Amino acid sequence: MLLAEEEGELLGYIACGENRDAAAEPAVAELRNMFVAPASWRRGVGRALVDAALAELRGRGYSEVTLWSFAANDRANAFYEAIGFTRDGAERTEEIWAHIVQVRYRRSL
Repeated sequence: MLLAEEEGELLGYIACGENRDAAAEPAVAELRNMFVAPASWRRGVGRALVDAALAELRGRGYSEVTLWSFAANDRANAFYEAIGFTRDGAERTEEIWAHIVQVRYRRSL
């Protein structure tokens, strides 16, 4: 987990690591979750967190990374697409998330 802070104030975090998808190849990592405080939106915090996570994953020897996002989360999905992620066609629902459709994004490292 990587944190972004400014003068002791938490601006956001991101968690990354081994891919939890059962069929994922060993060289494919996962961005597991990310949060940026609304007051820090559009200030580069999210991009800095993702850049740091991708660098960490590259350093661990991964060559690709995936993430899951809710299909209807237009703001997050536009962000992921702007930083080079593309939908790879996979979708899922989970009971814990009230069976809301999630889509998988992928990009090379």
